[in-house]
Amino acid sequence: MKVIVSVTHGTDDPTQATLGVLAAKAAADQGHDVTLWLQGEGAVLANKNVYPHVQGVNMPAMKDAVEALVDKGVPFWVCKACGAARGVTEDNWVSTASYQGMADFVSAALEADKNIDF
Repeated sequence: MKVIVSVTHGTDDPTQATLGVLAAKAAADQGHDVTLWLQGEGAVLANKNVYPHVQGVNMPAMKDAVEALVDKGVPFWVCKACGAARGVTEDNWVSTASYQGMADFVSAALEADKNIDF
């Protein structure tokens, strides 16, 4: 199945952010075609200098989940406006990250089998 996991939280709510990334990892581990859509504060999760320091309450390490997703080649779609506003750029993002616009997200969501929001 094609799955988009949308994450809107980052340093503002580490638990919610971690839950979203863990959901993406679970879907990828199950063999689904996963895209991680990061908007709002969630955009910071694509920043390799930030995600290792985001830790949800009583959650597995965000660092391990993000790195597992990158190792699997899961695309991290960063809302361009959100990422630019938070200093997330090609200079500091994870290797599978790219800027995408809302039109890209909407098109992908309409083609996906599931969209999971956090």
